[in-house]
Amino acid sequence: EKHQLDLNKVVSEIITGMNPPENIRITIENELPVLMCEKTQIIQVFQNLLSNAVKYMDKPNGQIKVGCVDQDGFWKFSVADNGPGIDGKYHKKIFKLFQTLCPRDQVDSTGIGLSIVELNAGVVWVESELGEGSTFFFTLPKSGSRRQIPAGPTAEQA
Repeated sequence: EKHQLDLNKVVSEIITGMNPPENIRITIENELPVLMCEKTQIIQVFQNLLSNAVKYMDKPNGQIKVGCVDQDGFWKFSVADNGPGIDGKYHKKIFKLFQTLCPRDQVDSTGIGLSIVELNAGVVWVESELGEGSTFFFTLPKSGSRRQIPAGPTAEQA
């Protein structure tokens, strides 16, 4: 079931709930939209991207940035980090259902999180350079979403 979700609030709650280590700073770079979406699924996507960025951070001063832009009828989200980066030969593999880059006994992950984007008519990809970090992008259709919650009448007033 789809609900109207203010992603500024949702992502802030995810970050707070993760309680990242003191050496890792997670910031929301700009205003995120309000989406009509299935809450559990969008939470899973952001939790997946943010927790992986924290888990694999190899820098003493880790930086993770969440952003969003309006692009051609879609919201284009990004989660960028200054971590170890991902070799180009693995870029396609990491988006396959139940795929992880590490053996299952070495990492706590199902590999399912990012496939949710594609189930919701979006696309997901990564741009990365070894040693320099990664930026994961995903898009979701804008239909039914807004930048701000409308200030219309409440149910009691209508």
